[in-house]
Amino acid sequence: MGRAVGALAACLLLLSSSMVGSLSMNDVEAKAMPEEMDPKPSGARAYDNLANFVDGSYRQIDSDANKDRRAWIKSELELMGYEVEEQSFTTDECNDCMNIVATLPGKMEDSWVVVGAHHDAICYSPPPLIGQTYPTCRSQGAYDDATGVANLLELAEIMMKWGHTPEHTWKFGFWDYEEWQGSSSSEGGGKGSLHFVESVPEDVDVATYINLDMFGLNWPLTPPNLPTCSEDYFTLYLFASPIEDWSYYTERGLELTDEMREDAIRLQAQLVEILHEQLGYPVEWVRVIDDTKGNSDHFNFIQAGYASVWIRGMHEYIIEEGDTCEQTIKHTQTDTLLILRTYAGGREELENGFQTALDALALFAWWDMNVSHGLGPSQYSEHSSPAGGIGLGWMLLLLVPIIAVPVVWGSRIEKPGVFHSEQVLDAELLD
Repeated sequence: MGRAVGALAACLLLLSSSMVGSLSMNDVEAKAMPEEMDPKPSGARAYDNLANFVDGSYRQIDSDANKDRRAWIKSELELMGYEVEEQSFTTDECNDCMNIVATLPGKMEDSWVVVGAHHDAICYSPPPLIGQTYPTCRSQGAYDDATGVANLLELAEIMMKWGHTPEHTWKFGFWDYEEWQGSSSSEGGGKGSLHFVESVPEDVDVATYINLDMFGLNWPLTPPNLPTCSEDYFTLYLFASPIEDWSYYTERGLELTDEMREDAIRLQAQLVEILHEQLGYPVEWVRVIDDTKGNSDHFNFIQAGYASVWIRGMHEYIIEEGDTCEQTIKHTQTDTLLILRTYAGGREELENGFQTALDALALFAWWDMNVSHGLGPSQYSEHSSPAGGIGLGWMLLLLVPIIAVPVVWGSRIEKPGVFHSEQVLDAELLD
């Protein structure tokens, strides 16, 4: 059954992609968000969050600056009306690490949607001597990953103001210790998200994990005048649980199941529907692709069997993705708010980059609110499948794509996979 569903969904993905072409900015602006959505997400407010969070300090793990900024995150969430959990943990390299987690209760207490961003920062030498730390190397971590923190706060705020109960319980996680601490470190990074994953109760399923790590420098922004950059726009990448090649994860201990494959197909179909059919984003510059590396916090969720996606803009070096505009500022002293604005072309342009991802996130969340309150398409609200089976609405999505709207998959009965703390990320692949 899993293979049959996979084949049908793969055909749907191909069909959806082939029907969408590059759109002008005027075409995209005509694609309205739901009128009932109030408030709508704001890239300008996300920028304000960014400017308030980045105070010029260096948020390395165990530092006073890190502790101060995570306390600021907690206070902002409490002002929104959230009850906030402080998840403390220690490792060989960190004596006082802490995740900050806010919860928006849903109708299903045992099925979560988790959205996460890391609040720590690191500074060390770039390739070819990557990972060499030195005392004067300090990074504000404006792009990596204050952008994720700022936009996650904006999402949490608008969802609280909507005043509805979502179908799933939503968790907003601000992870500590994502960053590898350099070549002299005794361990890899990704410790905060790993601690969260290992704390998920046995009777709870994470239906979807969304990772926000470095974006804003993405479509519809045009790149600066870089010598090697020949692209018309920065690309927004959505690295999702793979449909085809799982070898990176299975080689690191994942016991792949048909449910995981089906969940990956479901998630990628939802992303295609939201990004290209609903919002009209161009497939050339907003790309949903299989993640065959897992080099951010979403790795830990995939290894635990949870469908995941990493939303990111310009990020890696030129050799990655065949994208000539990949000119990273991560992990360097140039990762400042000023340089970030310069790369974007100004504050307004950076806000537009944020808006691209925020609208997609908000629509995904709005659909989950629709299940409970009937604010959206009837196919979506009537045929969700909380027991983990394939509901009629999902079959309609597969068989009649011209009228279908994707369903947020309900929780599975059994907790997938077993993930152990010794299964850490490869140091050289950490972001």
